[in-house]
Amino acid sequence: MLRAIFLKEWLKLRWSLFGLLLLHLCLLGYLWLRLRHQFQVEHSEMIWYWVFELRRLLYDQLMLLPALTGVVIAVAQFGPEMLGGRFRLSLHLPVRGDLLVWAWVAFGAGVGALLALLDVVGLYGLIGLFFPREAAASAVLTALPWLLGGWVAYVGTTLVLLEPAAARRVVYLVLGLAFLALLYRHRGYQEYDRILPALIAASLLLVPAVILPAHRYRHRS
Repeated sequence: MLRAIFLKEWLKLRWSLFGLLLLHLCLLGYLWLRLRHQFQVEHSEMIWYWVFELRRLLYDQLMLLPALTGVVIAVAQFGPEMLGGRFRLSLHLPVRGDLLVWAWVAFGAGVGALLALLDVVGLYGLIGLFFPREAAASAVLTALPWLLGGWVAYVGTTLVLLEPAAARRVVYLVLGLAFLALLYRHRGYQEYDRILPALIAASLLLVPAVILPAHRYRHRS
């Protein structure tokens, strides 16, 4: 049954995932061209001062990419389920409702994690081409809150789509946007290192929350 569920999710998401993969590769390619151009037109000493003394991010074009990815995956995955009452029909499959929803979320989060891994590998490799390995590792640590933002955007959008009550949708939307705003407040390098474990723990609380709107949807009058 789970194999059939994952196959269904893949069929729903395959074109969206292809578009997202292309977008991620294009932005990583743009980052490579941008770095290459910087070193062609500026002296290395000026770039070093601009990046490490003034703390300017060279890869900020990747900042919103994980959040956009999370929203697109959630909409492509759960949008069709909410049209014409398909979600209610899915809840009558011979599998527990909570396991069904968690299987959907696990699939969506899994493909989102693969795209995030691509970003991590690409970012580390590109920064490592032009700067020391310490700078490449720092770039990955700096980008971790953005990657967490992708998870928050995915689960937050899922909650909004699954929730049958309009008032609760607004609450989920506001909480999700507030969480994302918290993750995007930094302007320098590794500013979230100390607080990131607490933010990750808080984001994991969204996992059991997904079951609540599904339960209300199934049993609403």
